[in-house]
Amino acid sequence: MDSKLKVVLICHFSNPMVRSYLPLDNRRMYNFMRHFLGMKTKSGVYRDIAAWDTNFIDNMKMRDDVELTVISAHGGLKKSVVHFEAEGIKYYFVRCDRATLLKHLIKSPSIWHALNPMRPTIRQIVRKIHPDIVALMGAENAYYSGTVLGLEREYPVIMKAQTIYNNPDREKYGVVDVKNAYVERLIFETLDYVSVTTKMYYQLYREYNKTAYNFYWSFGTTFHEVIPIQDKEFDFVNFANSMIPAKGFTDVLQAMVIVVKSHPKAKLNLIGTPNIEDKIIYDKIIADNYLENNVIVTPFFENQNDMFQHLQKSRFAVLPYKLDYIASTTFQAMYYEMPVVVYKTAGTPTLNEEKECVLIADMENVKQLAEKMLLLLDDEKKASELCKNAKELIDFRNDGKRISDVVMNNFRAIVAHFRYGTPIPKELIYNPLGE
Repeated sequence: MDSKLKVVLICHFSNPMVRSYLPLDNRRMYNFMRHFLGMKTKSGVYRDIAAWDTNFIDNMKMRDDVELTVISAHGGLKKSVVHFEAEGIKYYFVRCDRATLLKHLIKSPSIWHALNPMRPTIRQIVRKIHPDIVALMGAENAYYSGTVLGLEREYPVIMKAQTIYNNPDREKYGVVDVKNAYVERLIFETLDYVSVTTKMYYQLYREYNKTAYNFYWSFGTTFHEVIPIQDKEFDFVNFANSMIPAKGFTDVLQAMVIVVKSHPKAKLNLIGTPNIEDKIIYDKIIADNYLENNVIVTPFFENQNDMFQHLQKSRFAVLPYKLDYIASTTFQAMYYEMPVVVYKTAGTPTLNEEKECVLIADMENVKQLAEKMLLLLDDEKKASELCKNAKELIDFRNDGKRISDVVMNNFRAIVAHFRYGTPIPKELIYNPLGE
């Protein structure tokens, strides 16, 4: 094996640096087609996507033992494929608009998957690069994740789970995309190497594959330098690109109804861009409970660093996400030393295993959520203690060198196993269930 490992990362991400290289359209034709097909239109503004992918790339480009090529989906490209090199990383961006539109024209998941125009394009790029290993970031977005199927016969392919789309709880909070579910199942059933690092997700994954090798692989989180703001404008903030009920926006509004009874001047900032249906719901809660002077809605930011700077205007973060193991926004708020309130998921209690780092309310218990919010308003000492503990935990978990060392050890073991049948070292096999 060459001293430099050739790694291909397949994902969908965007940040200001890569967008500076991309020829992007104004989305008018794309939105016309979506409107014609009865689909929700998209904003003409291009925003940062998947900060964890940027973080992975940043960690890997600091190493001298890897040659990384990133193949990413991107909407709005004026060309089918855009290739460039920046900061030692090779990039191929592949237009995904046709694939996502066809999802709504072709009813059959299997036929759509077979005809997905991104599949031959990405497979051709991978074969041209001829990597030692292919890493897929997330299986739940079928338009790009399904492109790896078939490559596992030529190269070792590892899938890093971002979430598990085939989650029975998903139907409670929105419509299930049958094509995403179908392709995710295929990936689970097919690949021999995966990284599913949480107990809840691993239990769901094992319903489809009980023999694949599972490795530990932490995302890490990208943070941006900010200018601290001493005079806060808001007491609480909840933020997410997709401003949907599953991210707890309805719950935090209902909790504010309780909070303002004893703190009538309390202010909540909601950051995100809701769809029309959800906006009607949020507006009704605000109007019915006379919260117009207590709640400010801020559209999601094009650049993530602008959002992180805006967060400095709030004292506390209330992030009652319902489907995430631990939402990346929780880690972000902890890093910026904001006391955090979350719902009890399968993952959030792990944040308090050594020290109390977040306040946890029972799932969908709005009264308890409000009580935790009131505790932050009324107990400055508790809030300060949470800040200190959370920052210490985040600094440890986000050590980029330590994270990338683990990933590279996994990748080299997978390549040796795929090529030569070398047994995977036992210490690299990860079982969240402790079996």
